[in-house]
Amino acid sequence: MIIIVFVIMLHATSPCVGSYKVHRQTAHHDRIRRVKCDEQRPECNRCLSTGRTCDGYWTGSQSLVQQACSLRIIQHVPLHRKPPPAIRLNTDEHRCLEFFQHYTIHGLGAEVGSCLLQATTSEPVIRSVAIAVGSVHLSFTCLSEEDTAFTLRHYNKAIRQLVTSQNSKNTVLLACVLFFCCECLQGRFKTAIQHASSGLRILQQQQLRSHASPERASPAVFSLFNAVQSQVLEIEGMEGMEPETQPKLPPTSDPIPTGPGLNISDHQHIFRQLYHRFTENDALFKAFAETPTDHSPAGIAYEQQLLAEWFRVRGDLKAWMQDFDRQTTYRLQTDPSTASLNAHPIAILKTWKLLFSIYLRMAWPPSELAWDYFTADLQSIVSLVSTVTGDCTARLNTHRTPTVPSSKDTSAPTKPRLAPSPTAPSRPTFTLSLGFLTPLYICATRCRDSTIRHRALRLLATCRRREGVWDSDVAARVARRIIEIEEHAAGVKPGVSYGPADISLAARVRSSSPHFGEGRTASLRYIGGSSRPEVGFMEETIVW
Repeated sequence: MIIIVFVIMLHATSPCVGSYKVHRQTAHHDRIRRVKCDEQRPECNRCLSTGRTCDGYWTGSQSLVQQACSLRIIQHVPLHRKPPPAIRLNTDEHRCLEFFQHYTIHGLGAEVGSCLLQATTSEPVIRSVAIAVGSVHLSFTCLSEEDTAFTLRHYNKAIRQLVTSQNSKNTVLLACVLFFCCECLQGRFKTAIQHASSGLRILQQQQLRSHASPERASPAVFSLFNAVQSQVLEIEGMEGMEPETQPKLPPTSDPIPTGPGLNISDHQHIFRQLYHRFTENDALFKAFAETPTDHSPAGIAYEQQLLAEWFRVRGDLKAWMQDFDRQTTYRLQTDPSTASLNAHPIAILKTWKLLFSIYLRMAWPPSELAWDYFTADLQSIVSLVSTVTGDCTARLNTHRTPTVPSSKDTSAPTKPRLAPSPTAPSRPTFTLSLGFLTPLYICATRCRDSTIRHRALRLLATCRRREGVWDSDVAARVARRIIEIEEHAAGVKPGVSYGPADISLAARVRSSSPHFGEGRTASLRYIGGSSRPEVGFMEETIVW
Protein backbone atom coordinates (compact mmCIF):
# COMPACT_ATOMS: atom_id res chain seq x y z
CA MET A 1 0.00 0.00 0.00
CA ILE A 2 1.26 3.47 -0.83
CA ILE A 3 0.94 6.03 1.94
CA ILE A 4 1.00 9.73 1.20
CA VAL A 5 2.07 11.72 4.26
CA PHE A 6 1.92 15.50 4.61
CA VAL A 7 4.85 16.58 6.82
CA ILE A 8 5.32 20.03 8.35
CA MET A 9 8.95 20.65 9.36
CA LEU A 10 9.41 21.90 12.89
CA HIS A 11 12.48 22.99 14.86
CA ALA A 12 14.07 19.88 16.41
CA THR A 13 17.35 18.19 17.26
CA SER A 14 19.03 15.44 15.29
CA PRO A 15 16.22 13.11 14.18
CA CYS A 16 16.95 10.08 12.06
CA VAL A 17 15.12 10.06 8.73
CA GLY A 18 15.61 6.53 7.35
CA SER A 19 13.79 5.71 4.13
CA TYR A 20 11.37 8.66 4.40
CA LYS A 21 14.18 11.02 3.41
CA VAL A 22 12.98 13.91 5.50
CA HIS A 23 14.46 15.40 8.70
CA ARG A 24 11.99 14.93 11.56
CA GLN A 25 11.80 14.97 15.31
CA THR A 26 12.73 11.52 16.61
CA ALA A 27 9.42 10.87 18.35
CA HIS A 28 7.30 12.05 15.45
CA HIS A 29 9.45 10.18 12.95
CA ASP A 30 9.21 6.97 15.00
CA ARG A 31 5.41 7.19 15.05
CA ILE A 32 5.35 7.22 11.25
CA ARG A 33 7.94 4.44 10.76
CA ARG A 34 6.83 2.37 13.75
CA VAL A 35 10.64 1.88 14.35
CA LYS A 36 12.56 3.51 17.18
CA CYS A 37 15.70 5.41 16.07
CA ASP A 38 18.89 4.33 17.97
CA GLU A 39 20.34 7.82 17.40
CA GLN A 40 23.82 6.52 16.47
CA ARG A 41 26.05 8.89 14.51
CA PRO A 42 26.74 9.49 11.71
CA GLU A 43 24.10 6.95 10.56
CA CYS A 44 21.36 5.04 12.36
CA ASN A 45 22.31 1.35 12.74
CA ARG A 46 18.68 0.27 12.39
CA CYS A 47 18.47 1.95 9.00
CA LEU A 48 21.70 0.27 7.93
CA SER A 49 20.61 -3.18 9.16
CA THR A 50 17.38 -3.05 7.14
CA GLY A 51 19.02 -1.79 3.96
CA ARG A 52 17.65 1.74 4.20
CA THR A 53 19.73 4.80 3.48
CA CYS A 54 20.01 7.04 6.50
CA ASP A 55 20.32 10.69 5.56
CA GLY A 56 21.89 11.61 8.86
CA TYR A 57 21.08 14.49 11.14
CA TRP A 58 20.50 18.15 11.03
CA THR A 59 23.65 20.23 11.19
CA GLY A 60 21.80 23.11 12.71
CA SER A 61 22.54 25.29 9.67
CA GLN A 62 18.83 25.70 8.72
CA SER A 63 17.15 28.83 9.89
CA LEU A 64 14.14 28.65 12.15
CA VAL A 65 11.99 30.07 9.38
CA GLN A 66 13.15 27.36 6.97
CA GLN A 67 12.57 24.66 9.57
CA ALA A 68 9.07 25.87 10.52
CA CYS A 69 7.73 26.59 7.05
CA SER A 70 9.02 23.65 5.02
CA LEU A 71 6.13 21.51 3.68
CA ARG A 72 6.84 18.34 1.77
CA ILE A 73 4.80 15.48 0.36
CA ILE A 74 6.53 12.18 1.02
CA GLN A 75 5.63 8.89 -0.63
CA HIS A 76 6.49 5.77 1.33
CA VAL A 77 6.74 2.58 -0.71
CA PRO A 78 7.00 -0.54 1.52
CA LEU A 79 9.90 -2.91 0.88
CA HIS A 80 9.49 -5.39 -2.01
CA ARG A 81 6.54 -3.40 -3.40
CA LYS A 82 6.66 -1.43 -6.61
CA PRO A 83 4.38 1.55 -7.12
CA PRO A 84 1.49 0.78 -9.48
CA PRO A 85 1.77 2.17 -12.97
CA ALA A 86 0.25 5.59 -13.46
CA ILE A 87 -3.34 5.61 -14.70
CA ARG A 88 -3.25 6.66 -18.32
CA LEU A 89 -6.37 8.48 -19.46
CA ASN A 90 -6.98 10.47 -22.60
CA THR A 91 -8.48 13.94 -22.47
CA ASP A 92 -12.13 12.83 -22.68
CA GLU A 93 -11.68 10.10 -20.08
CA HIS A 94 -9.95 12.48 -17.70
CA ARG A 95 -12.69 15.10 -18.15
CA CYS A 96 -15.51 12.60 -17.46
CA LEU A 97 -13.75 11.03 -14.48
CA GLU A 98 -13.05 14.46 -13.04
CA PHE A 99 -16.72 15.44 -13.47
CA PHE A 100 -17.75 12.22 -11.74
CA GLN A 101 -15.40 12.85 -8.82
CA HIS A 102 -16.41 16.49 -8.37
CA TYR A 103 -20.15 16.41 -9.10
CA THR A 104 -21.69 12.94 -9.41
CA ILE A 105 -20.25 11.67 -6.13
CA HIS A 106 -21.73 14.67 -4.32
CA GLY A 107 -25.25 13.41 -5.10
CA LEU A 108 -24.61 9.93 -3.71
CA GLY A 109 -24.02 10.92 -0.09
CA ALA A 110 -20.78 11.63 1.76
CA GLU A 111 -20.12 8.08 3.02
CA VAL A 112 -20.71 6.28 -0.28
CA GLY A 113 -18.95 9.10 -2.11
CA SER A 114 -15.81 8.58 -0.07
CA CYS A 115 -15.80 4.83 -0.90
CA LEU A 116 -16.26 5.57 -4.59
CA LEU A 117 -13.59 8.26 -4.67
CA GLN A 118 -11.03 5.79 -3.38
CA ALA A 119 -12.30 2.98 -5.61
CA THR A 120 -11.90 5.03 -8.80
CA THR A 121 -8.14 5.06 -8.22
CA SER A 122 -7.71 1.49 -6.98
CA GLU A 123 -10.37 -0.57 -8.81
CA PRO A 124 -10.25 -0.64 -12.64
CA VAL A 125 -13.88 -1.76 -12.96
CA ILE A 126 -15.10 1.16 -10.83
CA ARG A 127 -12.95 3.58 -12.79
CA SER A 128 -14.40 2.36 -16.10
CA VAL A 129 -18.03 2.62 -15.07
CA ALA A 130 -17.33 5.95 -13.30
CA ILE A 131 -16.08 7.37 -16.61
CA ALA A 132 -19.30 6.17 -18.30
CA VAL A 133 -21.46 7.71 -15.56
CA GLY A 134 -19.46 10.93 -15.66
CA SER A 135 -20.00 11.15 -19.42
CA VAL A 136 -23.78 10.71 -19.11
CA HIS A 137 -24.06 13.00 -16.10
CA LEU A 138 -22.04 15.72 -17.83
CA SER A 139 -24.36 15.60 -20.86
CA PHE A 140 -27.44 15.58 -18.58
CA THR A 141 -26.23 18.55 -16.52
CA CYS A 142 -25.02 20.67 -19.44
CA LEU A 143 -27.97 19.74 -21.69
CA SER A 144 -25.50 18.65 -24.36
CA GLU A 145 -25.62 15.73 -26.75
CA GLU A 146 -24.18 12.59 -25.24
CA ASP A 147 -21.32 10.76 -26.92
CA THR A 148 -23.09 7.40 -26.78
CA ALA A 149 -20.21 5.49 -28.38
CA PHE A 150 -17.81 6.77 -25.71
CA THR A 151 -20.23 5.94 -22.89
CA LEU A 152 -21.02 2.49 -24.27
CA ARG A 153 -17.34 1.67 -24.72
CA HIS A 154 -16.52 2.27 -21.05
CA TYR A 155 -19.81 0.74 -19.87
CA ASN A 156 -19.03 -2.49 -21.73
CA LYS A 157 -15.42 -2.38 -20.58
CA ALA A 158 -16.61 -2.33 -16.97
CA ILE A 159 -18.88 -5.32 -17.61
CA ARG A 160 -15.97 -7.27 -19.14
CA GLN A 161 -13.81 -6.42 -16.14
CA LEU A 162 -16.52 -7.69 -13.79
CA VAL A 163 -16.81 -10.96 -15.71
CA THR A 164 -13.13 -11.68 -16.31
CA SER A 165 -11.52 -10.40 -13.08
CA GLN A 166 -11.75 -11.41 -9.46
CA ASN A 167 -13.59 -8.64 -7.62
CA SER A 168 -14.72 -8.38 -4.03
CA LYS A 169 -18.43 -8.32 -3.27
CA ASN A 170 -18.11 -4.69 -2.17
CA THR A 171 -16.60 -3.76 -5.53
CA VAL A 172 -19.45 -5.51 -7.32
CA LEU A 173 -21.99 -3.64 -5.15
CA LEU A 174 -20.39 -0.28 -5.91
CA ALA A 175 -20.44 -1.20 -9.61
CA CYS A 176 -24.16 -2.04 -9.33
CA VAL A 177 -24.78 1.41 -7.83
CA LEU A 178 -22.97 3.10 -10.72
CA PHE A 179 -24.67 0.97 -13.40
CA PHE A 180 -27.97 1.94 -11.75
CA CYS A 181 -27.02 5.64 -11.91
CA CYS A 182 -25.94 5.35 -15.55
CA GLU A 183 -29.27 3.80 -16.60
CA CYS A 184 -31.32 6.31 -14.58
CA LEU A 185 -29.50 9.23 -16.18
CA GLN A 186 -30.32 7.83 -19.62
CA GLY A 187 -33.98 7.25 -18.74
CA ARG A 188 -33.75 3.44 -18.90
CA PHE A 189 -35.58 2.78 -15.66
CA LYS A 190 -36.36 -0.90 -16.24
CA THR A 191 -32.69 -1.69 -16.79
CA ALA A 192 -31.81 0.44 -13.76
CA ILE A 193 -34.14 -1.63 -11.60
CA GLN A 194 -32.47 -4.83 -12.88
CA HIS A 195 -29.09 -3.55 -11.69
CA ALA A 196 -30.65 -2.64 -8.35
CA SER A 197 -32.07 -6.15 -8.05
CA SER A 198 -28.62 -7.64 -8.68
CA GLY A 199 -27.19 -5.60 -5.83
CA LEU A 200 -30.07 -6.48 -3.53
CA ARG A 201 -29.45 -10.20 -4.12
CA ILE A 202 -25.82 -9.77 -3.08
CA LEU A 203 -26.87 -7.80 0.00
CA GLN A 204 -29.28 -10.54 1.05
CA GLN A 205 -26.41 -13.03 0.92
CA GLN A 206 -24.20 -10.66 2.92
CA GLN A 207 -26.77 -10.25 5.68
CA LEU A 208 -25.93 -13.82 6.71
CA ARG A 209 -22.30 -12.84 7.30
CA SER A 210 -20.83 -11.51 10.51
CA HIS A 211 -20.82 -7.73 10.90
CA ALA A 212 -17.03 -7.95 11.21
CA SER A 213 -16.63 -9.75 7.88
CA PRO A 214 -14.55 -7.78 5.34
CA GLU A 215 -16.92 -9.06 2.65
CA ARG A 216 -19.91 -7.40 4.31
CA ALA A 217 -21.05 -4.15 2.72
CA SER A 218 -20.65 -0.91 4.63
CA PRO A 219 -23.73 0.63 6.33
CA ALA A 220 -23.63 3.44 3.75
CA VAL A 221 -23.98 0.96 0.86
CA PHE A 222 -26.79 -0.86 2.68
CA SER A 223 -28.58 2.46 3.20
CA LEU A 224 -28.20 3.40 -0.46
CA PHE A 225 -29.71 0.13 -1.67
CA ASN A 226 -32.53 0.46 0.86
CA ALA A 227 -33.33 3.86 -0.65
CA VAL A 228 -33.33 2.35 -4.15
CA GLN A 229 -35.60 -0.48 -3.02
CA SER A 230 -37.99 2.04 -1.45
CA GLN A 231 -38.23 3.90 -4.76
CA VAL A 232 -38.99 0.72 -6.67
CA LEU A 233 -41.68 -0.26 -4.17
CA GLU A 234 -43.41 3.14 -4.20
CA ILE A 235 -43.47 3.29 -8.00
CA GLU A 236 -43.70 -0.32 -9.19
CA GLY A 237 -44.89 -2.11 -6.04
CA MET A 238 -43.98 -5.73 -5.36
CA GLU A 239 -44.48 -6.51 -9.06
CA GLY A 240 -41.44 -4.41 -9.90
CA MET A 241 -39.12 -6.63 -7.87
CA GLU A 242 -37.86 -10.14 -8.42
CA PRO A 243 -39.28 -12.69 -5.94
CA GLU A 244 -35.95 -13.24 -4.17
CA THR A 245 -35.45 -9.49 -3.59
CA GLN A 246 -38.99 -8.69 -2.43
CA PRO A 247 -39.20 -7.36 1.14
CA LYS A 248 -39.75 -9.66 4.07
CA LEU A 249 -40.86 -8.96 7.60
CA PRO A 250 -37.86 -7.56 9.46
CA PRO A 251 -36.93 -8.61 12.98
CA THR A 252 -37.71 -6.27 15.82
CA SER A 253 -35.78 -3.04 15.22
CA ASP A 254 -33.58 -1.30 17.75
CA PRO A 255 -34.84 2.00 19.21
CA ILE A 256 -33.97 4.94 17.00
CA PRO A 257 -31.27 7.28 18.34
CA THR A 258 -32.36 10.69 19.62
CA GLY A 259 -30.78 13.59 21.42
CA PRO A 260 -28.73 16.75 20.90
CA GLY A 261 -25.71 14.86 19.53
CA LEU A 262 -27.41 14.22 16.18
CA ASN A 263 -26.65 16.44 13.19
CA ILE A 264 -28.62 16.90 9.97
CA SER A 265 -26.87 13.97 8.28
CA ASP A 266 -27.85 11.74 11.19
CA HIS A 267 -31.48 12.82 10.88
CA GLN A 268 -31.41 12.12 7.14
CA HIS A 269 -29.99 8.64 7.75
CA ILE A 270 -32.55 7.85 10.48
CA PHE A 271 -35.46 9.03 8.35
CA ARG A 272 -34.34 7.00 5.32
CA GLN A 273 -34.23 3.89 7.48
CA LEU A 274 -37.73 4.62 8.78
CA TYR A 275 -39.03 5.36 5.29
CA HIS A 276 -37.60 2.08 4.04
CA ARG A 277 -39.39 0.19 6.82
CA PHE A 278 -42.59 2.09 6.02
CA THR A 279 -42.54 1.26 2.30
CA GLU A 280 -41.63 -2.37 2.99
CA ASN A 281 -44.48 -2.77 5.46
CA ASP A 282 -46.95 -1.04 3.13
CA ALA A 283 -45.95 -3.32 0.23
CA LEU A 284 -46.30 -6.41 2.42
CA PHE A 285 -49.74 -5.28 3.59
CA LYS A 286 -50.91 -4.73 0.01
CA ALA A 287 -49.62 -8.14 -1.06
CA PHE A 288 -51.32 -9.76 1.93
CA ALA A 289 -54.62 -8.01 1.17
CA GLU A 290 -54.55 -9.27 -2.43
CA THR A 291 -54.10 -12.92 -1.44
CA PRO A 292 -57.03 -15.18 -0.53
CA THR A 293 -58.06 -14.91 3.10
CA ASP A 294 -55.93 -17.23 5.18
CA HIS A 295 -57.53 -18.19 8.49
CA SER A 296 -54.85 -20.74 9.34
CA PRO A 297 -52.79 -20.18 12.52
CA ALA A 298 -49.81 -19.27 10.35
CA GLY A 299 -51.85 -16.75 8.34
CA ILE A 300 -53.26 -15.14 11.48
CA ALA A 301 -49.80 -14.97 13.08
CA TYR A 302 -48.35 -13.34 9.95
CA GLU A 303 -51.09 -10.69 9.92
CA GLN A 304 -50.40 -9.94 13.58
CA GLN A 305 -46.70 -9.55 12.80
CA LEU A 306 -47.53 -7.11 10.01
CA LEU A 307 -49.70 -5.06 12.37
CA ALA A 308 -47.05 -5.10 15.10
CA GLU A 309 -44.41 -3.79 12.68
CA TRP A 310 -46.85 -1.17 11.41
CA PHE A 311 -47.35 0.21 14.92
CA ARG A 312 -43.60 0.08 15.60
CA VAL A 313 -42.90 2.11 12.46
CA ARG A 314 -45.59 4.64 13.39
CA GLY A 315 -44.15 5.00 16.88
CA ASP A 316 -40.59 5.40 15.60
CA LEU A 317 -41.68 7.98 13.03
CA LYS A 318 -43.45 10.01 15.71
CA ALA A 319 -40.38 9.87 17.95
CA TRP A 320 -38.12 10.99 15.10
CA MET A 321 -40.46 13.84 14.11
CA GLN A 322 -40.55 15.19 17.68
CA ASP A 323 -36.78 14.95 18.08
CA PHE A 324 -36.14 16.55 14.67
CA ASP A 325 -38.42 19.48 15.57
CA ARG A 326 -36.65 19.99 18.89
CA GLN A 327 -33.17 19.82 17.38
CA THR A 328 -34.04 22.11 14.46
CA THR A 329 -35.54 24.73 16.77
CA TYR A 330 -32.54 24.50 19.10
CA ARG A 331 -30.02 24.93 16.27
CA LEU A 332 -31.88 27.90 14.81
CA GLN A 333 -31.68 29.59 18.21
CA THR A 334 -28.11 28.67 19.16
CA ASP A 335 -26.28 28.34 15.83
CA PRO A 336 -28.13 30.22 13.07
CA SER A 337 -25.13 30.14 10.72
CA THR A 338 -25.00 26.31 10.70
CA ALA A 339 -28.77 26.16 10.28
CA SER A 340 -28.46 28.51 7.31
CA LEU A 341 -25.80 26.33 5.68
CA ASN A 342 -28.12 23.31 6.04
CA ALA A 343 -31.23 25.19 4.92
CA HIS A 344 -31.99 22.92 1.95
CA PRO A 345 -31.53 19.57 3.74
CA ILE A 346 -33.62 20.90 6.64
CA ALA A 347 -36.37 22.05 4.24
CA ILE A 348 -36.45 18.62 2.54
CA LEU A 349 -36.66 16.83 5.89
CA LYS A 350 -39.46 19.18 6.95
CA THR A 351 -41.25 18.34 3.71
CA TRP A 352 -41.13 14.62 4.50
CA LYS A 353 -42.08 15.25 8.13
CA LEU A 354 -45.20 17.10 6.99
CA LEU A 355 -46.10 14.31 4.58
CA PHE A 356 -45.76 11.65 7.28
CA SER A 357 -47.66 13.76 9.78
CA ILE A 358 -50.52 13.50 7.26
CA TYR A 359 -50.06 9.75 6.89
CA LEU A 360 -50.09 9.20 10.65
CA ARG A 361 -53.39 11.06 11.03
CA MET A 362 -55.09 9.05 8.28
CA ALA A 363 -56.64 5.64 8.27
CA TRP A 364 -54.45 3.40 6.13
CA PRO A 365 -54.78 2.95 3.21
CA PRO A 366 -56.24 6.45 2.94
CA SER A 367 -59.48 7.38 1.23
CA GLU A 368 -59.16 9.95 -1.55
CA LEU A 369 -61.54 12.21 0.38
CA ALA A 370 -59.26 12.06 3.44
CA TRP A 371 -56.65 14.23 1.69
CA ASP A 372 -59.07 17.18 1.76
CA TYR A 373 -58.56 17.59 5.50
CA PHE A 374 -54.88 18.38 4.96
CA THR A 375 -54.97 21.03 2.25
CA ALA A 376 -53.06 23.50 4.42
CA ASP A 377 -50.32 20.90 5.07
CA LEU A 378 -50.01 20.17 1.36
CA GLN A 379 -49.68 23.88 0.70
CA SER A 380 -46.86 24.05 3.26
CA ILE A 381 -45.07 21.18 1.47
CA VAL A 382 -45.18 23.06 -1.81
CA SER A 383 -43.87 26.21 -0.12
CA LEU A 384 -40.97 24.30 1.43
CA VAL A 385 -40.03 22.74 -1.89
CA SER A 386 -40.09 26.18 -3.47
CA THR A 387 -37.38 27.33 -1.04
CA VAL A 388 -35.17 24.51 -2.32
CA THR A 389 -35.83 25.14 -6.01
CA GLY A 390 -35.73 28.93 -5.64
CA ASP A 391 -39.21 29.43 -7.09
CA CYS A 392 -40.69 32.10 -4.83
CA THR A 393 -43.94 32.22 -6.83
CA ALA A 394 -44.89 28.91 -5.20
CA ARG A 395 -45.44 30.73 -1.93
CA LEU A 396 -48.55 32.53 -3.18
CA ASN A 397 -51.52 32.07 -0.86
CA THR A 398 -54.31 29.99 -2.23
CA HIS A 399 -57.69 31.59 -2.64
CA ARG A 400 -59.07 29.08 -0.13
CA THR A 401 -57.47 26.54 2.15
CA PRO A 402 -60.25 24.58 3.84
CA THR A 403 -59.30 22.31 6.73
CA VAL A 404 -62.37 20.12 6.27
CA PRO A 405 -64.33 19.13 3.18
CA SER A 406 -67.10 21.56 2.29
CA SER A 407 -70.20 21.08 0.24
CA LYS A 408 -70.20 22.27 -3.35
CA ASP A 409 -71.78 25.71 -3.75
CA THR A 410 -72.94 26.01 -7.34
CA SER A 411 -74.24 29.53 -6.80
CA ALA A 412 -70.86 30.95 -5.81
CA PRO A 413 -69.03 32.72 -8.62
CA THR A 414 -65.92 31.01 -9.86
CA LYS A 415 -62.58 32.77 -9.58
CA PRO A 416 -60.03 32.68 -12.36
CA ARG A 417 -56.83 30.86 -11.46
CA LEU A 418 -53.78 33.10 -11.02
CA ALA A 419 -51.29 32.56 -13.80
CA PRO A 420 -47.84 32.05 -12.28
CA SER A 421 -45.06 34.29 -13.47
CA PRO A 422 -42.46 32.39 -15.47
CA THR A 423 -39.08 31.62 -13.93
CA ALA A 424 -35.86 30.51 -15.54
CA PRO A 425 -35.42 26.74 -15.64
CA SER A 426 -33.02 25.36 -13.06
CA ARG A 427 -29.83 23.42 -13.79
CA PRO A 428 -30.56 19.69 -14.06
CA THR A 429 -29.75 17.75 -10.90
CA PHE A 430 -29.12 14.05 -10.35
CA THR A 431 -29.01 12.60 -6.86
CA LEU A 432 -29.61 9.46 -4.84
CA SER A 433 -29.76 11.49 -1.63
CA LEU A 434 -33.05 12.30 0.05
CA GLY A 435 -35.09 14.45 -2.36
CA PHE A 436 -38.53 16.00 -2.70
CA LEU A 437 -40.06 14.61 -5.91
CA THR A 438 -42.28 12.09 -4.11
CA PRO A 439 -43.93 14.66 -1.78
CA LEU A 440 -44.31 17.11 -4.68
CA TYR A 441 -45.93 14.45 -6.89
CA ILE A 442 -48.38 13.62 -4.07
CA CYS A 443 -49.29 17.32 -3.73
CA ALA A 444 -49.99 17.56 -7.47
CA THR A 445 -52.13 14.41 -7.61
CA ARG A 446 -53.79 14.27 -4.16
CA CYS A 447 -54.48 17.94 -3.41
CA ARG A 448 -57.76 19.09 -5.01
CA ASP A 449 -57.21 22.79 -4.50
CA SER A 450 -56.43 24.05 -7.99
CA THR A 451 -53.90 26.72 -6.99
CA ILE A 452 -51.82 24.36 -4.84
CA ARG A 453 -51.86 21.39 -7.21
CA HIS A 454 -51.02 23.47 -10.29
CA ARG A 455 -48.17 25.13 -8.38
CA ALA A 456 -46.86 21.69 -7.44
CA LEU A 457 -47.22 20.60 -11.06
CA ARG A 458 -45.27 23.63 -12.25
CA LEU A 459 -42.44 22.92 -9.78
CA LEU A 460 -42.28 19.34 -11.03
CA ALA A 461 -42.13 20.51 -14.63
CA THR A 462 -39.36 23.08 -14.07
CA CYS A 463 -37.09 21.65 -11.34
CA ARG A 464 -35.21 19.29 -13.73
CA ARG A 465 -34.33 16.60 -11.22
CA ARG A 466 -33.67 12.90 -11.28
CA GLU A 467 -33.71 11.22 -7.91
CA GLY A 468 -32.85 7.64 -8.78
CA VAL A 469 -35.80 6.25 -10.74
CA TRP A 470 -37.89 9.33 -9.97
CA ASP A 471 -37.70 11.73 -12.91
CA SER A 472 -39.30 15.15 -12.51
CA ASP A 473 -40.25 15.42 -16.18
CA VAL A 474 -41.94 12.02 -16.26
CA ALA A 475 -43.67 12.66 -12.91
CA ALA A 476 -44.91 16.05 -14.18
CA ARG A 477 -46.39 14.51 -17.34
CA VAL A 478 -48.17 11.79 -15.39
CA ALA A 479 -49.44 14.29 -12.79
CA ARG A 480 -50.66 16.64 -15.52
CA ARG A 481 -52.64 13.80 -17.11
CA ILE A 482 -54.22 12.90 -13.75
CA ILE A 483 -55.26 16.52 -13.20
CA GLU A 484 -56.75 16.69 -16.71
CA ILE A 485 -58.75 13.49 -16.11
CA GLU A 486 -60.15 14.76 -12.80
CA GLU A 487 -60.98 18.25 -14.07
CA HIS A 488 -62.71 16.85 -17.13
CA ALA A 489 -64.68 14.32 -15.09
CA ALA A 490 -65.76 17.03 -12.62
CA GLY A 491 -66.83 19.38 -15.42
CA VAL A 492 -64.33 22.08 -14.44
CA LYS A 493 -63.68 24.52 -17.26
CA PRO A 494 -60.03 25.15 -18.21
CA GLY A 495 -58.46 28.03 -16.31
CA VAL A 496 -61.14 28.12 -13.60
CA SER A 497 -60.12 27.70 -9.98
CA TYR A 498 -61.73 25.08 -7.75
CA GLY A 499 -61.52 23.54 -4.30
CA PRO A 500 -61.74 19.98 -2.95
CA ALA A 501 -65.52 19.99 -2.79
CA ASP A 502 -65.71 20.59 -6.55
CA ILE A 503 -64.05 17.23 -7.37
CA SER A 504 -66.42 14.38 -6.55
CA LEU A 505 -65.20 11.01 -5.31
CA ALA A 506 -66.12 9.38 -8.64
CA ALA A 507 -64.07 11.98 -10.53
CA ARG A 508 -60.94 11.38 -8.45
CA VAL A 509 -58.17 9.22 -9.82
CA ARG A 510 -57.06 6.48 -7.46
CA SER A 511 -54.24 3.92 -7.59
CA SER A 512 -52.24 6.37 -9.62
CA SER A 513 -48.61 5.37 -9.09
CA PRO A 514 -46.89 5.86 -12.46
CA HIS A 515 -45.00 3.04 -14.14
CA PHE A 516 -41.97 4.43 -15.93
CA GLY A 517 -41.15 2.81 -19.23
CA GLU A 518 -37.98 2.82 -21.27
CA GLY A 519 -37.27 6.15 -22.92
CA ARG A 520 -40.11 8.62 -23.30
CA THR A 521 -43.02 6.48 -22.13
CA ALA A 522 -44.96 6.02 -18.91
CA SER A 523 -48.11 4.10 -18.08
CA LEU A 524 -50.90 5.07 -15.73
CA ARG A 525 -53.26 2.44 -14.27
CA TYR A 526 -56.07 3.87 -12.20
CA ILE A 527 -59.65 3.70 -10.93
CA GLY A 528 -62.04 6.65 -11.09
CA GLY A 529 -61.79 9.72 -13.25
CA SER A 530 -65.45 9.47 -14.27
CA SER A 531 -68.60 11.49 -13.77
CA ARG A 532 -70.27 8.40 -12.32
CA PRO A 533 -69.15 5.55 -10.07
CA GLU A 534 -67.24 3.00 -12.09
CA VAL A 535 -65.64 -0.33 -11.28
CA GLY A 536 -62.45 -1.58 -12.87
CA PHE A 537 -59.07 -0.27 -13.81
CA MET A 538 -58.34 2.08 -16.66
CA GLU A 539 -54.90 2.11 -18.25
CA GLU A 540 -53.19 4.72 -20.39
CA THR A 541 -49.77 5.01 -21.98
CA ILE A 542 -48.22 8.46 -22.03
CA VAL A 543 -45.74 9.03 -24.85
CA TRP A 544 -43.84 12.23 -25.68
